[in-house]
Amino acid sequence: MRLLKIGRDPSCDIVLHSMRASALHAEITVLNNGDIILEDKDSKNGTYIMNSPIKPNTPVNIKRGDTIRFADVELLWDQVPTPEDNNKYKAIYGIGTNFRNEIQVSGNTISRFHATLKIDKKGNAILQDHSKNGTTVNGRRINFGQSIKITKKDAVVCGGIPVNLSSYIPGYSPIYKIIGVAATIIVLLGLAYGSWLAIDGKYSTVSPITTEAIEEATVCVFGGYYYEVTIKDDPFKDIDGIVSQWYVGGNNDVIMASTTTKDIPPFEYSGTAFFISENGELGTNRHIAVPWEYRKKEEEEGIRHLIEKERIKIVNDLERSIASGIFKNLSNDAIALLKRYAVSEIEISGKHAYFGIGLSGSKVSNIEDLQHCQVIAESGDPKKDVALIRLNTPKTPDYLIKNGAIFDIEKARVDENSLKIQQEQFSIIGYPLGLLLSDGKSLKPSILNTTISKTPDENSFQVQTISVGGQSGSPVIDKKHRLVGVLYSSIQNTSITYCCNIKHLKELYDKNKLRK
Repeated sequence: MRLLKIGRDPSCDIVLHSMRASALHAEITVLNNGDIILEDKDSKNGTYIMNSPIKPNTPVNIKRGDTIRFADVELLWDQVPTPEDNNKYKAIYGIGTNFRNEIQVSGNTISRFHATLKIDKKGNAILQDHSKNGTTVNGRRINFGQSIKITKKDAVVCGGIPVNLSSYIPGYSPIYKIIGVAATIIVLLGLAYGSWLAIDGKYSTVSPITTEAIEEATVCVFGGYYYEVTIKDDPFKDIDGIVSQWYVGGNNDVIMASTTTKDIPPFEYSGTAFFISENGELGTNRHIAVPWEYRKKEEEEGIRHLIEKERIKIVNDLERSIASGIFKNLSNDAIALLKRYAVSEIEISGKHAYFGIGLSGSKVSNIEDLQHCQVIAESGDPKKDVALIRLNTPKTPDYLIKNGAIFDIEKARVDENSLKIQQEQFSIIGYPLGLLLSDGKSLKPSILNTTISKTPDENSFQVQTISVGGQSGSPVIDKKHRLVGVLYSSIQNTSITYCCNIKHLKELYDKNKLRK
């Protein structure tokens, strides 16, 4: 796949030399199958196919040779690369953040169409880069547009994020062609659960002791939130009726803005947390506690674009009001104030619409079923993805205290250098896919056994396992049930999962725990 940015900005792939063209006017995506997709990026003067305007932000299929016009500039088709003859390849996989890729990888440094992996008819694997932040193979960077042969043993890193391509390269075990990822997860979870029961009680010396207590100490987090967008330098902030703050909400397909949260739905998500005190305190991820701080670049661009449209409407209304003399009592500098308002930077933050937990064994069908929580502290550092939350009560339910269903944070293994690669067995307890796996029944976490696959650094360590949405915030414990980390991320379609060192959560807890 290849993404071409088109506009007046010199950084665009196709530069439009016209003042009527927008900085980023449109985008053309050339897919691996030869299809070509055109999308107008809400340009000021429009994009046209055969002199008919297309709807902004709506992808449309076009054919090579179609008459395409961006404002007053016609597309020259020799500027659009001709797709390679794909008949000589057995398989082609796009790599990137866009949903059209066969290998989707998340990360702010990953391009939408970052690279392409091709398998020729002899079984050779060829990797081509077409990204902004680059691709390396075994530490050596590939030049933009360059194609090189790779093997399943090679270490591929896209935009600083490791990507395991071994399952797509011939010679890999065919089991993944037979079993879907979801089925693989279920098999792994089932094996892990049985293995856990086999070791439970033999080595456990730290609370929680039993499997039941471990499950009860781990809860499912449910949250909904809005982005808060504010005009930082607002000269009209003391005047009623002039908007300086918006809320942005919606769902995966649509985002919408309003001056009140009553008109729009919140963004919703789920995760995992675990009790670490009798005072209703739980550990989880920072991105579970303050998800608005982890917005992707594309998401932020969409928010800013949406708010800019709202601001333009207000500026136009104010210009008409000033022209009619409504604001003559402000000052003679009304136009200057308006310009200040129009160019002021915007600040994006967030707030929860709701935030709570579902206890193991409980049924959650609506917000009222949750045990509501508040965020007590978060690390403030994306590299230390931990947070401390607390029940509003604030008290851990009595039956959990009685059952010993609290992870002992005081006995956590805070020295990451003590963790032995491929020599120790660790367990991850969490809620993959949130409510989906509960099938309308009571919540119950999954327990997955794993090993560490890479030497830990100051902030995190890597384990070899598949993880999915909902497991973020899962506690990671050793065979003695001591906390060693908190799961926070994974690379999609790979068995690479990252966990934050437990010392960062303990430091946060020691500074902010409830003292009675």
